[in-house]
Amino acid sequence: MITKSFDQFTVYQDSISSAFVYANFDDAKAFMNGFADYILSEDNLLNYANTLTPIEFVPNKIHYKKLYSTLSTFLNKDLELLTYNNVSNEVLDVLGQEYTFIDQNGETLLQKDKIGKIGEYIFHLLLTKYYNVQCIIPKFRCTTDRNMSVFGIDALFYDPKKNMILFGESKVCKTISSAITLINRSFQEYEQQISEEYKLVLSNENYNLSSVFTEAFSEHTAVCISFEDFIKEANITKICVPAFIAHGKKSNGETIENYLKLLNSKITRNKFFCLDTEYLFISLPIIDKSKMMDTIMKKVVKKNGEYKSFFIN
Repeated sequence: MITKSFDQFTVYQDSISSAFVYANFDDAKAFMNGFADYILSEDNLLNYANTLTPIEFVPNKIHYKKLYSTLSTFLNKDLELLTYNNVSNEVLDVLGQEYTFIDQNGETLLQKDKIGKIGEYIFHLLLTKYYNVQCIIPKFRCTTDRNMSVFGIDALFYDPKKNMILFGESKVCKTISSAITLINRSFQEYEQQISEEYKLVLSNENYNLSSVFTEAFSEHTAVCISFEDFIKEANITKICVPAFIAHGKKSNGETIENYLKLLNSKITRNKFFCLDTEYLFISLPIIDKSKMMDTIMKKVVKKNGEYKSFFIN
């Protein structure tokens, strides 16, 4: 295991797994406030809002509008209602711990709250800032068939140096073990999810995808109706599946080495579409899921109000 510094993180890294530990991790209150301030900084929010054409923050109405709109996606009152099908009792138990079950028109659904959006956002920041891969499109800008399943593609990125597309999965859970259970369940249907993502997003001419991706693949996405056709025509030989897990801890005895060992030994790795499938596992310890998300959401509400005030005469 090697150790690197990145912003205010210490990154513990082995061959395919990394753990990102933010500053003041031994002081829960300082850690949570500091981490929330970091992810909600103007520069990071603009990275997400304008990721296809990065801009530097300037305190003007144009930028405050972008910041306000981005934060509003985390405050959306319309919670996703998600179905679940063909899940084991183990997965069902974990879903019950992480989500709320509700009944609607005689059907039992899962109510997914804002935590998933926050997790996808943090995942986005790490992929762009640390791994230096390019976002194809921020997921908050597009709607795929997400209401069909709890399990789906959470991040679409492209690495032009390796000519490789990244299909990312993120989970925010109370423990790393629960997150791994849900990640593994997602991967059981990942070929189908990737196929849907190709049809609904990557080959959709109505979306403004990154110029680097379109320059590399637009001639293929214009004529290929399936992902299988696309990988043949575009001569794709490898894809990457990054899995991001933000998690609390079950006991004070847990260590970074434990987290990396669990990621490496417990997450199932398969080849998708008979391609060379590269994996990237990311652990983000957050001490306590509920307290961390409460800290973040309080700051989101406060900052959103501050940005809105610039438009009130």
